Amino acid sequence: MKAAKLCLTLALVAATSTHAVAVDLVNPLQVLERSRRAGIEFDQRMRRDAAEQKKRENEQKAQREKQEQEQKAQQEAQRKREREQKAEADAQHRRETRAAKAKAGASSSVAKVTPSQSSSSQPAPMTVPAQPTTDGTAPGEQANEPTN
Repeated sequence: MKAAKLCLTLALVAATSTHAVAVDLVNPLQVLERSRRAGIEFDQRMRRDAAEQKKRENEQKAQREKQEQEQKAQQEAQRKREREQKAEADAQHRRETRAAKAKAGASSSVAKVTPSQSSSSQPAPMTVPAQPTTDGTAPGEQANEPTN
């Protein structure tokens, strides 16, 4: 019976001591405090992560806008170059057209001048207008000459 009492006492001591040790190991106030601190740290971490994400998105947006502006500037510069080239080509075409017209006009005027040059070496016949004068005589006649 001594052994039974001893076993029973040991069982009681073991049961109560583990419960007492368990109570000492788990302090509800400390657990709540740790949990509260962990929640606060988690919230802070989430806010930092959200701020970093927003910052990255803003940087990416700014970079995209900058690239779009550069692209627009390049496209505008390209359009300007194309307009200048077209204007230069039009001006060159007009100059060529004027030169061709001038050549055509010069060759036709040369053709017109050539007969007049050959006739200018011979005296041109004078033509007299066939209008009567105020004294009633024809222009080739003189008024002072007696008529027969």
